[in-house]
Amino acid sequence: MRQIDYTKTLDELEGGSWGEPDFKSGLVIHAHALRKKPLCEFSNEDLRLLILQEISLDFLLPLALDRLVENPLESGDLYVGDLLCSVLKVDRKYWESNIELKIELSEVIEHYENAREIVDKHINNYRKSGW
Repeated sequence: MRQIDYTKTLDELEGGSWGEPDFKSGLVIHAHALRKKPLCEFSNEDLRLLILQEISLDFLLPLALDRLVENPLESGDLYVGDLLCSVLKVDRKYWESNIELKIELSEVIEHYENAREIVDKHINNYRKSGW
């Protein structure tokens, strides 16, 4: 997989600017602003928003997957695990044409399933203890 310089902006990585937004919605204005922000400064919410819009997936999905490998329940501003949910909503055709990222996604899902099993075990022990 190619290395991505996360100190660069999407405009720099993609070699062009979108210019000024021609539609004055909050999401459009925010997406334009994020293109000028270094990827290393992206919050989980920034990633979630742009991934759901399927913007610059070749650069944003590797960053999101790196975060999700460490913690599959990383969150944006909506709910615990919303970053993973946004990644899972990416069109299947994208994953099929990006096998290396699909393999990383499989690792994230495995981490999530392992964490869920551990939590389920603790919940069951808690219930058995009579609480």
